[in-house]
Amino acid sequence: MSIGERIISLRKEQNISQGQLAQALNVTRQAVSKWENDQAAPDTIKLIQLAEVLDTDVEYLATGRKTYGRRPPVVIKTVETVEKIVEKPVVQVVEKLVEKRVVQYVEQPVVRYVEKPIIKRVERVKYVRNPVEFAIAAVIAFVLGIIFGRIIF
Repeated sequence: MSIGERIISLRKEQNISQGQLAQALNVTRQAVSKWENDQAAPDTIKLIQLAEVLDTDVEYLATGRKTYGRRPPVVIKTVETVEKIVEKPVVQVVEKLVEKRVVQYVEQPVVRYVEKPIIKRVERVKYVRNPVEFAIAAVIAFVLGIIFGRIIF
């Protein structure tokens, strides 16, 4: 099932039209249509908003895997001030220290001597042909073509 098919099925379960879904997401109806026809995919922010509007998980929309269990609530407003701070007594935890002898083996570095490779200089030579040679070869090919053309036909 593609992401477009999942959007269609969830939208129909919620009895929401494409226009209503587009208005809730602040996009055009054509954008929702493209998502449903798999011609385009919603970006990350729109995918999160889409999951909230369709009352599902982002994971289900993106991958098709359903998560079991209760969906965490969406926080709309955050608390800006705290009126009362409740202090709790600190419980001290006593830890028992146990000394253990740890033996570590240290690896000795291995020194290797590498001979330097001999770098040979490569010289490239351009072979330049005389244009007259090409002209002579063309004339010979033309004459042979005429001769063999007359013989065959």
